Amino acid sequence: MSEYIVELKDIRKTFPGVVALDKMYLNVKPGEILGLIGENGAGKSTLIKTLTGVHKPDKGQIIVDGQEMHFNTPQEAIQAGIACVYQELNIEKLLNITDNIYINKWLKKGALLDYGAMHKRASEIMKDLGQDVDVQLAGKPIPKEVLKDIYELKTGCLIEAAAMIGAIMAGADDQEISIIRRAAADMGLRELLHGHEP
Repeated sequence: MSEYIVELKDIRKTFPGVVALDKMYLNVKPGEILGLIGENGAGKSTLIKTLTGVHKPDKGQIIVDGQEMHFNTPQEAIQAGIACVYQELNIEKLLNITDNIYINKWLKKGALLDYGAMHKRASEIMKDLGQDVDVQLAGKPIPKEVLKDIYELKTGCLIEAAAMIGAIMAGADDQEISIIRRAAADMGLRELLHGHEP
């Protein structure tokens, strides 16, 4: 078994007239948190989109937990445990929080949607994330920090990973980031962070 949980080997991705990625290699160990840094146009977003199933590589291998993967959609990447939290949030603002979390992943009781279970679980999830909100309320603006937590959940991230990303994005200090890294290692989580600004 590989010591890496995610590997990119010799990835190449081109667009008409542009080589976005060439001979790209990346290895991520369990619990490792990496930062992806570069100028605009360096290929950071293309790399993330290739890893998460938005783009298919022209060449190379994506290996997750020792298995070569061929993602045709972001949903396939999510099923393999890889998701991206984008800067722009893709939230249906007219729906309530429960619907936003469970859209296309509904809990059912027989042939019917199990709203009792979904509301209960959505409330628990939001409380775990430090958000005291009514998950059934629709048609009112949802605070931005709640939207970000919902989006992280929608992408299929583990609750613990979403909380870690939230802490990092909120400007955690060095001691908090150290605690987050230890927790990530203990849970076998991997996070690859990238941004457009230093």
